[in-house]
Amino acid sequence: MRHRLAAIWAPMLRSRLNVKATLPLILLAGTALPAQDLSKQAAQVLRENCFGCHGEALKMSHLDLRSRESILIGGDGGPALISGKPAESRLFRFVSGIQQPSMPPGKPLPAAKIEILRRWIESGAPLEESAPARTDDKAAIAALEDRPITAEERRYWAFRQPARPSTPTVRSTDWVRNSIDAFLLAALEAKALQPSPPADRRTLVRRAYLDLTGLPPDPAAIDEFVNDRSADAWPSLVNRLLESPHYGERWGRHWLDLVRYADSGGYEIDRDRPNIWRYRDYVIRAFNQDKPYDQFVREQIAGDEINPGSHDALTATGFLRNGLEANMKTEQTRMDELDDLISTSTGAFLGMTAACARCHNHKFDPIPQKDYYRMQAVFFSTQHEDLPLVGEVEVANHKAEQKRIDGLEAPLKKERTALQKPYKDALLAKKKALLPEYIQAALRTPEEKRTEGQRLNASQVEKTLRIPDPEILAALSPSDAARDAELRDQIARLEQARPAPFPAAMGIAEKGPRAEPAYFLHRGSPGSKGSLMTPGILSAASRADVAFPEPAEGAKSSMRRATFAAWVASTDNPLTARVMVNRIWQHHFGEGIVPTPSNFGKSGLAPTHPELLDWLAVEFMRQRWSVKAMHRLMLTSSAWQMASDDIPASASIDPSNRLLWRMPRRRLEGELIRDSILAVAGTLDRKTGGPPIHPYIDPALWQSSTGRTWPGRPDNDPETWRRSVYVSHKRTIPLPMLEVFDKPDAAGSCARRNRSTIAPQALMLMNNASVGLHARYFAQRLEREAAGVEARVDRAYRLALGRSPSGSERSESLDFIRSSPYGLVDFCQALFNLNEFVYIP
Repeated sequence: MRHRLAAIWAPMLRSRLNVKATLPLILLAGTALPAQDLSKQAAQVLRENCFGCHGEALKMSHLDLRSRESILIGGDGGPALISGKPAESRLFRFVSGIQQPSMPPGKPLPAAKIEILRRWIESGAPLEESAPARTDDKAAIAALEDRPITAEERRYWAFRQPARPSTPTVRSTDWVRNSIDAFLLAALEAKALQPSPPADRRTLVRRAYLDLTGLPPDPAAIDEFVNDRSADAWPSLVNRLLESPHYGERWGRHWLDLVRYADSGGYEIDRDRPNIWRYRDYVIRAFNQDKPYDQFVREQIAGDEINPGSHDALTATGFLRNGLEANMKTEQTRMDELDDLISTSTGAFLGMTAACARCHNHKFDPIPQKDYYRMQAVFFSTQHEDLPLVGEVEVANHKAEQKRIDGLEAPLKKERTALQKPYKDALLAKKKALLPEYIQAALRTPEEKRTEGQRLNASQVEKTLRIPDPEILAALSPSDAARDAELRDQIARLEQARPAPFPAAMGIAEKGPRAEPAYFLHRGSPGSKGSLMTPGILSAASRADVAFPEPAEGAKSSMRRATFAAWVASTDNPLTARVMVNRIWQHHFGEGIVPTPSNFGKSGLAPTHPELLDWLAVEFMRQRWSVKAMHRLMLTSSAWQMASDDIPASASIDPSNRLLWRMPRRRLEGELIRDSILAVAGTLDRKTGGPPIHPYIDPALWQSSTGRTWPGRPDNDPETWRRSVYVSHKRTIPLPMLEVFDKPDAAGSCARRNRSTIAPQALMLMNNASVGLHARYFAQRLEREAAGVEARVDRAYRLALGRSPSGSERSESLDFIRSSPYGLVDFCQALFNLNEFVYIP
């Protein structure tokens, strides 16, 4: 037996061991050693060849080979040893070269030593004292699972409860319209800086429209505001924009970035998600309705537990489905999915990088690995579910009708299968006769008597050898063909009678009140389970632990997420309000008070105005978590209404504008550039909600061997002229215009988009066929709305830029238009290319 095992292993090793080196392995295989001697020899091999990288001084890949217990725990890749199974043990696979990179690196073990390790593992891997025992393993593991948080760590600014600070006293009181201005001005005066003068009224109205709705104002709207000198002109304009349905489209898009929203599952298959768009519409609706932010948070984490009768609450759990979805379901991919939930939930709501504690205690923040796995226990029982958005009676009726039709179809399908069987068997026999004799022999051999090789060959043939329907139909006799056609027709009529699928939302559900067991995973490996975990929260962010009560009798879930969501959205949570007001500030002023909006930890950047951040957080909660109240507060401040022009004297003191002495200029996102082109051209379809749209994408950009499809419509199809938030976001097929302007790929949460300036952006606006098409529509609009070239130039500037042209601009534009038969169209496209068109002033 030992000779046969050696003969099996020798060919596997020959790729890295020559025949001469293999001979001792074969000879050794025939020599039986006492278990004690084998243990000592294995210990010596490990000590002499492995301890340098996996011993006391160094533990590469977190792997320690000095004791049997630590070898069983393993490292980053999981357990290094499976007792009695060398072929499945990572230790043996790496030293033998079966798995790469082979170990030890650069110096392969002699065959005899490899065989010692193989036989040692096969014998159960006993290890004698010759390998230093790690008597502290259990203590070290216990310490990993229970890392205390110190009082000093709890005093970190982000973990302290926000308190409303006193509004500072400033010298230039005339500039102060609300407390925001006082905090900012105090910091400016401390550095001998002055705020910039106010922007003109045309700039303000354009800025407000783009900031709140993402669409440029019509000239009539600009004139109305400019000419309205009443005291409430500005607040009224802000309120009007906040009531626009386009407000939710603009601000919902910010949230969709954060929660990695996409209309497909990602990876190489990238399957479409036909119902996820309802989550996108939920987000837009929530912003438009000014849903209290604490409720918005709770619904996304646990809507099905908090309010199972609400379609909105069920749809909200799509937040937990937005991540990448692996094509193969394994324990590892499930752990990765849970990691994504923890990363996105703690980053989006709490501004913490808790996912860094998956494999070890957080390196910078007081987030123990234990906290990570307690939070994992919160989500561990969740399952992907398409949640019906109809009542229980409708669901029951739908199922009953489906069952009735299944019952009618079953005998028809059974008869058709029996009718086709002899023809199918004959065709299969012909194809099998063409196979090599050794495969035919495997197929003839009864399954229980097949060798391993025969089982493999037979399995491959049985899985791949199929008879297509057209071949079967062609082989049928005339009478059988006629009967088969009758059966197909009856089945088709029954299929047409099936009830249409009821509306459903992609969301989350649980099997029942009993939570599935979740474990502490040493170094994040599913193969290294530690203690059973109870659900929990971020300990450092709570003055006391949160009790997770047992669910009530008859509950449909563990209710763990409801408890976790209540803690996240609590006024006692020091992070949630701070994080959200910082995000609102970021999108109004270009950068957050904390410039790292999803990282309030020590590896992030400190707040530029900590007292202002706390004041805003307290005010946000005082305003019942109203996001629109925060918009009104910020837009009515003098700070938001400053001009964006550079002032060299101020720039010399604060070149990065961290103290906000001027309003930053911000480039529009790709979606808003496309939307603005459509709006100015007069082609924008302002319909809201519904399934995603598919603008044309050149097939060369998306066709591949994975069978991806993109049902794109032609550029001149008005169905594709809706706002870009409704464009299908297929992870592997981004719309080129949006991609080139830094739209995130939704592989993970995006708290802040990149701001690149690259040549393809200009080339896209100059050469893209869709941009050119809408430039033609823009020209046609000008011809309808203005008589004469001069009037058209003036109208074009007012539509595209919100102002009239200067004298030189008018003169140069007229010369350009008159220089070519296509001058007006080219002029319109040139306006789309101006910085002034693609920037918020």
